[in-house]
Amino acid sequence: MASTKTSKSSAAIRSTSDLAKRLGLSRWTISGVLNGRGGISPETELRVKDAMCKLGFAPNSLARGLRKGTTNIIGVCIPEIEGFHLAQKLEFLRQALAAEGFHVMMGITNGNRQDEAETLERFRTLQTAGVISFASQLGADTVHIRQFQQTGIPLIFVDSMVKPPKGSLCVDRSIGMRDAVRHLFELGHRQIATLGLTTESRYSRSRLKGVAAAYEERGWNPEDFTHQVILPHVESPYEAGRKSAALVWQQRARKAHRPTAVLTLNDRVAIGLIDGLHALGVQVPKDLSVIGYDNMEVGAFMSPRLTTIDAQPDALVKHSTERLLQWIRGTQQTEPVRIATRLHVRASTAPARCG
Repeated sequence: MASTKTSKSSAAIRSTSDLAKRLGLSRWTISGVLNGRGGISPETELRVKDAMCKLGFAPNSLARGLRKGTTNIIGVCIPEIEGFHLAQKLEFLRQALAAEGFHVMMGITNGNRQDEAETLERFRTLQTAGVISFASQLGADTVHIRQFQQTGIPLIFVDSMVKPPKGSLCVDRSIGMRDAVRHLFELGHRQIATLGLTTESRYSRSRLKGVAAAYEERGWNPEDFTHQVILPHVESPYEAGRKSAALVWQQRARKAHRPTAVLTLNDRVAIGLIDGLHALGVQVPKDLSVIGYDNMEVGAFMSPRLTTIDAQPDALVKHSTERLLQWIRGTQQTEPVRIATRLHVRASTAPARCG
């Protein structure tokens, strides 16, 4: 019977007004406790919070925020959820923002400009405290971006696919690639294949720029030494890498292009490639050196341990979160932030094999 009475009492508490009546307090006092406003005695604050806990009352923070003209929600716009680093980025972001009293609301755009525009409009309508957009397809001159600027809601762009507005953050993919090619040069490699990198992608263009820079430092024309291998269109990047093994090794057999090393799109492709090469009787790194990209944890435990490039997603999200919080607090930073990628040398690269 006691539990039945508690259930009925809990059901009756649906608003701050109900809670105020139950405790014999004013709505102003209840509101002050919920919003952390001063001027309320510790005893009263404890009484209100204890009652909320016992009665199972949770205030509608979204509705309260909308009445105030802002909420404690941060909108996060992402193209998809399957990207290797996205889960890491989102969890780091959630933890950092939760420590500041914010909640994350996520919108998935599937890399579609219209979906992204609608997601941003939804965040603006909800009067979010700020928005972080990853891999945006929208330029600075689009109407939705201008509307954000007019309303004053902070909008941070991270690793945009197009030329981003001022104050954006991005990964400098060229640095790690340049260092990777320098590393291969030190091992005697000259002919290098790139697997899955195309000029159609802004990200890949940045990486290919780093490859070219390493050759040009030596006074060499990169077109004389590099060869592009296109990934087959299959759903799994591991399988794409595996199916690419024959294509890569065929290039190795041609006299005009005899790559002794391969720079892959990512670690998953590299792992699949190494497995496919093994099935062909090709030894890595004795016959062919392989370098991945992403610095997945599994790469340090496979055989051979994978040489890879770290895009430093934690650093990117850390700087993005800090910038967003600065904007929310009224300090608008506009200088760009570039996170340098780093090469991790392991066992999948070795001196070039001649002949």
